[in-house]
Amino acid sequence: MSIKKEQAFKALTRDFESCSGLILNQLNILENTLESETPFLIPEDIYQTIKSQEKQINEYEVKISKNVINTIVLYNPVASELRQLMAMYRLAIMMERIGDNAINMARHIRRVEDRDLFMEFIDPVNNVGIITRKMVEKSLLAFSNNDLDYAIWTIKNDDMVDDFYRSFTKKLINIKASKLKTPEAISTVMILRSIVSRIERIGDMATNIAEAAIFSIEGKDIRHKNKEALEIMEKREEGINP
Repeated sequence: MSIKKEQAFKALTRDFESCSGLILNQLNILENTLESETPFLIPEDIYQTIKSQEKQINEYEVKISKNVINTIVLYNPVASELRQLMAMYRLAIMMERIGDNAINMARHIRRVEDRDLFMEFIDPVNNVGIITRKMVEKSLLAFSNNDLDYAIWTIKNDDMVDDFYRSFTKKLINIKASKLKTPEAISTVMILRSIVSRIERIGDMATNIAEAAIFSIEGKDIRHKNKEALEIMEKREEGINP
């Protein structure tokens, strides 16, 4: 690898790690908020931190995407390097979308009006939020550390998050009418559904990151190919090199 190509890859890696850190910090802030005694209250300074970080994530997405293209054009990467660059391009897009969902979750939480009703449902929401945060963390580590096990763990947990989203939505639909007598209560139920929807989307994006990591590591594109993804998982569990 030429010196200039090596420098380009190192710069991309630094930007990727910085962007990853911002996203994980956003998700940790939201997790700590939902675990607090007053999860419906996000102090203005905390909210502004999430908002500021979302702007930085947007800037990193543009920068990483541009530098990936420049590196391909200028340095003629070999196949393994090209896979890494294309995976990083996909990751940049997914990270930006996670940042969007994080700030939207914060906005939803700040709009809660029926706080008692919100508190009735927040524990399971926080639990699945913790899982999706771990999915994001492990999917990012899967790429940066070439760790296939972390990628597989992330993909496996996506079904659980999807199942929770469906069951929780049904639970909200079946809330007794006696609890929905005020506009504040109805608004809070809609907010709860929106929050869980954002969490489910973050889980999907973590899965997309894990799939990109597998593409970078193994050269296999398993997007929309559940059978191939399952085969990789089964071979990994059996100790067979996929």
